Amino acid sequence: MGFLRAVVCVSLLFNGLHGAAPNSDCVDPCVKIPDGLLIGAGLSASQSEGAWDTDGKAESLMDRMTHKVFNETIDVAADHYHRFKEDLAYAKELNFTSHRFSISWSRVLPSGDAANPNEKGVDFYKKLIKEIKDNGMEPFVTMLHFDQPFSLENKTNGWNSQEMMDKFVAYADFLFKTFGSEVKYWTTINEGNMYCSYFPQLASFIGLNPGDGNQLYRCLHNMVVAHVRVYRLYKEKYFEEQKGQVGASALMWPATPATSSYDDVVAADLFNQVYTGALLNPIVHGDWPPLVRYIVDKRSFEDLKLNESRLPRFTDEEKEMFRDGPAADFIAVNVYSGYKTAWRHNASDGSPMPSLLGPFTADMPNIKLISGGGFDASDENLMRDALLWTWFNYQLPIVISENGFGDTKHVGVNDIERAAYHSTALRSLIRTMQEYNVPVISYYAWALFDVFEFSGGYKDRTFGIIHIDYQSVNLTRTPKDSFRFFKTVGTTRTVPFVPRTPSSTAQSTGPALLSILAILVPWQAWCHQI
Repeated sequence: MGFLRAVVCVSLLFNGLHGAAPNSDCVDPCVKIPDGLLIGAGLSASQSEGAWDTDGKAESLMDRMTHKVFNETIDVAADHYHRFKEDLAYAKELNFTSHRFSISWSRVLPSGDAANPNEKGVDFYKKLIKEIKDNGMEPFVTMLHFDQPFSLENKTNGWNSQEMMDKFVAYADFLFKTFGSEVKYWTTINEGNMYCSYFPQLASFIGLNPGDGNQLYRCLHNMVVAHVRVYRLYKEKYFEEQKGQVGASALMWPATPATSSYDDVVAADLFNQVYTGALLNPIVHGDWPPLVRYIVDKRSFEDLKLNESRLPRFTDEEKEMFRDGPAADFIAVNVYSGYKTAWRHNASDGSPMPSLLGPFTADMPNIKLISGGGFDASDENLMRDALLWTWFNYQLPIVISENGFGDTKHVGVNDIERAAYHSTALRSLIRTMQEYNVPVISYYAWALFDVFEFSGGYKDRTFGIIHIDYQSVNLTRTPKDSFRFFKTVGTTRTVPFVPRTPSSTAQSTGPALLSILAILVPWQAWCHQI
């Protein structure tokens, strides 16, 4: 066995990999996918479907955003609404065992009201779910991915209002009743922490009340309470018959200390608790993280001289909902990159913070981001850090609901670096599961194909494992090198080691990856036999 491993390591070096050095992966190139771990890719309705005003669909918040804020629209997008069978056939070819997608609230309930469904929209999702299952995949459904009906957003003042909470709970009830018999896994609101910090910054551009930074935690509070209400509703009304699971979703940039100093350790914990814990902690533990309560109260009263904290207190009625234990069956985290953090001792140090953090940054004035935020195909710590922080804090099964590599170099289909990114992530995920007994339900690559991205449009920061030519009338689909990587994963139920190729060799990466796969496919078959 040792000789065969050595042969594989040497082969990896001499098959178009331009001097990549073997690492610990060469000791055991066979990383088997545990039985029961679901593997797939994801899409969201607004970014993929198009047909923005077809068959009774109403304008969504995302439609209005792209019409007024961005230089490109999602009116047609990838036309997944009309081509979902073709797209899911690709997923079947990859032997994916699950498919993640979102339901467009504005397509099934155009006014936002559960009493007035759009039957054509409902029928579309019934067909979509059937096609997913007919292709051997488990549907994983997100209820809301930033695309509530714009008319509802405008009428209610969005997630700052009680009415939006009530409408969302009724919408969730409608989804459970309509689709629940065919869906085992649900998440309520996609990465609410990102939504509450980023989307209000764009409100004034589309004629909505922009509010101010003080509304950040009111938005989070309302999303938390809406999620808990939906979770309790499902358990009381639908679980006995449907036996499904409902999870909570958050965007996570796992922060780790730049040094072992106490200050830097505190900085990392503060970042994680404020950005991710503020959303997840109430859902699991019934209240805000104590550290978040302290720093938000302190700034509210001492710095801003407010009469009440910007961090709302849960009412007695809301606390009663929390008393039955965690309001989630699993935690779904979207993970793309992490940060090294340090304690900012010099207040005049104006190192930039990502715009997605929005008003969160004001409550973290002593946090300095030393490095991170990009897409590192060789970072073995990213997935481990995300899993361990989530598991140690919440002790619930985990779903990696999004994990992806943004192509800013425009390499197109020759995306071996994306294949290396997913190889590193999956191998790290499996090792962490095994070494720390962390239960993981599923892993979803973002995305099945190139879609509209908020700051990148259709071409500046693509994530798909299938290329779409948005300049062509036919929106031509072309599998990328990363597609071939995932085909090996799905076919062999093992994750091959794919070294990162230097950007200077991007033109030769297609043959390089094929060379890797030519070696690894028989090797993975051998792994099954030992």
